Amino acid sequence: MRSFARAWRMTAIMLVLGLVFFTGRILWANGLFASAQTGFFGGCRVLDVPGVSDIEIAEGMAFVAVASARGPGGADGIYALALNGNGKPTRLAGTPKDFHPRGIGLYRAPGGNGLFLLAVNRRSTGKFSIESFEVTNAKTSPALVPQGTIGSGLLTDPQDVAAAGPGSFYVSNDTATGPAMRRLAGWGALPGSNILYFNGMMFRMAAEDVYGARGLVLAPDGNHLLAASLTTRSLKSFSREMLTGNLTEGESLTLEAAPQMITLDARGEVWVAGQANLFQWHDFAADQDHRPPSQVFRVSLSGGAPQGAERVYGNGGGEIAAASVAASAGKHLLIGSGLDGRLLDCSPK
Repeated sequence: MRSFARAWRMTAIMLVLGLVFFTGRILWANGLFASAQTGFFGGCRVLDVPGVSDIEIAEGMAFVAVASARGPGGADGIYALALNGNGKPTRLAGTPKDFHPRGIGLYRAPGGNGLFLLAVNRRSTGKFSIESFEVTNAKTSPALVPQGTIGSGLLTDPQDVAAAGPGSFYVSNDTATGPAMRRLAGWGALPGSNILYFNGMMFRMAAEDVYGARGLVLAPDGNHLLAASLTTRSLKSFSREMLTGNLTEGESLTLEAAPQMITLDARGEVWVAGQANLFQWHDFAADQDHRPPSQVFRVSLSGGAPQGAERVYGNGGGEIAAASVAASAGKHLLIGSGLDGRLLDCSPK
């Protein structure tokens, strides 16, 4: 009888400790006690768009994936913004009729002969695909020429895409199914994501059990893939096998915010936008009056691994709320939000 009571007490203690651990992890992952510092040495002009899901820059042109995170809209698409003036984003023709982009990625053919764009498409039916386009006249009057549509049952909830070669790419992908599992993964109690690799013919698993995988970029050395991990509040580096596309997790850098989309600039630095407090982010998704702050970080790399982060932009939510992507080129810092209907074109001093 005593042994039974002792075993019951030990079980109860283990359950309590487990509950405390998971509760603590959830509160940390969601940044309950985190705060966002504000400040920016420069000025910004505000451009109205339905919502910015991702940004890529090439040939002095910013390619902006426009789609509100609150649901599909008629203005969704790929927009082009010339960085040599004060113009406005222009929607590009050539996309499918039912096109609502999430993450996008650019690929330049060897020798510079051809620029291609990949986009994660969440159709209004709830189905997902990867759309590919050739970008013509990128410097002056860009246009999209459809190249193909790639679908798979493995694309359960794709977030971003990173081109790895002609016809090959990586996709970050949420995998949690069922309301309870989705909620636990969204809180950071479970991994709930993987990274898929498409080799030109088929998808295969490249990395699994990733916590909240969001933005992806290929490091300048080509041997590492960088991934934003929303619910570990970190930027992760994966070394990649060139022939198979397999990924092996390496170094990571913890950030002062939960990162979403990430971009790479011409100097080989990574730009990250993220949320200090994910509870406030969820509140903003439900109520547009609850405007959370925005933060942007510049991350240095060494050997394909993140080394240090510097906060470049911070705002209390008045100028832009819940920034989810930032991209830098020359004197331009573009900041967008999937939940806020605006894009900032900033000029750092």
